Amino acid sequence: MKILGRAIDQRTKTRVVYAQMAVDEYLNLVGPNFDEFAIQRRREKHRGYARLKSDAAAGALLPSITLAYDPKLVIPLQQSFDADDEPALIEALGREQGRVSILDGLQRTYILSEIRDSGKEFKPGQTLLVEFWLEDDPRNLIYRIIVLNAGQKPMSMRHQIEVLFSTFKSLLESEIPQLTLLTEREGTRRVRSRKYGLDKVATAYQAFLLKGPEVQKENVVAQRIVEEDVLGADEDSLNRTFTEFKKTLNNYAQLDDDVCRVYDGSEGAKGPKGTDWFGGENVMLGFFAAVADFASRPDRVDRANAALESLKSTLRKSQVGEDPLGLETLEQVIKGFNTKRVNVGFATRKLLFNSFKEFFREAGEKPIAEVWLSEAD
Repeated sequence: MKILGRAIDQRTKTRVVYAQMAVDEYLNLVGPNFDEFAIQRRREKHRGYARLKSDAAAGALLPSITLAYDPKLVIPLQQSFDADDEPALIEALGREQGRVSILDGLQRTYILSEIRDSGKEFKPGQTLLVEFWLEDDPRNLIYRIIVLNAGQKPMSMRHQIEVLFSTFKSLLESEIPQLTLLTEREGTRRVRSRKYGLDKVATAYQAFLLKGPEVQKENVVAQRIVEEDVLGADEDSLNRTFTEFKKTLNNYAQLDDDVCRVYDGSEGAKGPKGTDWFGGENVMLGFFAAVADFASRPDRVDRANAALESLKSTLRKSQVGEDPLGLETLEQVIKGFNTKRVNVGFATRKLLFNSFKEFFREAGEKPIAEVWLSEAD
């Protein structure tokens, strides 16, 4: 064991030790009955944990684990802590198994224990970061576990993707010519093609991953199932999906150039203004979800690509003020939704999703302007 640092929780005055240790030594320390801390959760079943298990077996560094030393036996450790006696502290912390309880990291410990029980050896040099709480008052430990497990709202998939895209912003802008992704702080009105809110592109990526335009389903069970399918993917699969998303975003940007040129919003022009329509969240969700869902099989990729090239060609040949996409018809169809029976936003996304899929299925041979009507309920 190697001590990396020490601190005192200023609310509870609990002494805290930050340490690094080998995985096997950690499992020896917590002992075989590590799951008997009364207020901890039982073993959870989640597809994301299967991925975590394979990563851990391959030597991945896991998030830190928080342990509480037995309050009845902690006084000598507190004294070593106060005396700045690091050798004595290390010796006491690792002396016997079963003297610690897991405050945060039980599922990770289950996974590590299962890996060792299967007979697999951990990688040489594979370590864990461990946080020891040296507290003699159980009430403070209960407070700590509530903060760790119940007091924090889990980060949703959408939030995680938005955080991810904040780091990918410069990468995407460098790989797609003239692409500009605006953060909420920079947010301005979209006045040209290839300019999108970063949050909208992140949501489009979520729709691409989930292969559907509803990134937050009302049915929580269905939401969990589709998200677990994504979380169960391996690293290579997720990388391939992101590469395909970048290709789709590049195609979308190319289409955007001509959509904004043709539908310029001038007096007498048909349909909505291109910057508003093609930069809208409903259209982006429907388009990206349709590409991912339809082209999920190799035999369909060529049809989807042919459809996109046909759409680009149609737009390039069109003059300003024309309506090659039949957006005037689409607007009338959307206005025809019975607002007493359906949610207009949901119905619009469904129509766009189904229409783009049908357009891809037809390999672009059936004009998109005709598809809106055929796919309308």
